[in-house]
Amino acid sequence: MSLKKVQQPDIERRAVGELVEVRATETGGKKLRGYALKWNTRYNMGWFTEEIHRDALNESDMTDVRALLNHDANIVLGRTTSGTLRLLSDDTGLLYEVDLPDTQAARDLAVSIERGDISQSSWGFMLRVDQNDNGDEWRRENGKDHRVIKRVGRVFDVSAVTFPANPDTSVAKRSLEHFSESDENEEKLNQRGLQLKATLALYPNT
Repeated sequence: MSLKKVQQPDIERRAVGELVEVRATETGGKKLRGYALKWNTRYNMGWFTEEIHRDALNESDMTDVRALLNHDANIVLGRTTSGTLRLLSDDTGLLYEVDLPDTQAARDLAVSIERGDISQSSWGFMLRVDQNDNGDEWRRENGKDHRVIKRVGRVFDVSAVTFPANPDTSVAKRSLEHFSESDENEEKLNQRGLQLKATLALYPNT
């Protein structure tokens, strides 16, 4: 009897939420509020659609999340551990609020949002994967692949973004090769292969 390897998930990023507002505080600073994601909202990823289940974050690690600009780790706008970033899971989705720092990047971002030049939010996450569950579910609907993100293991960042995330097919290829080595069942391989062709990630595992 051989032990089946558990495929390590990749960090994925999505621009599926929206920026809500930038507003002034009583102390003269500014706060940024937005939804990093919205529950059960289908969005078109090109050749497949995707949505996030309402309970996807129930077991997620969100103890140390950064607020970034365009997922750039060099432009930190806030952080949960310092109290400058706050997250709230409500009936709509994952709401975040950031106390913007007095930096040039944050001031420029506030102007761009107020002008409407930047209008989307994104988030970086990793699925919760174990021996019995890949963290997502795939099905065919209306002639198109549809993915439901059901279990998120960790949220890494929320971000104001200029452009939404795009598919990285090389990640799907690497994942499929890993699965092929760990499972000899051809039927399962074919099924998982169809799923993995739609895996999105902008960055490799870190």
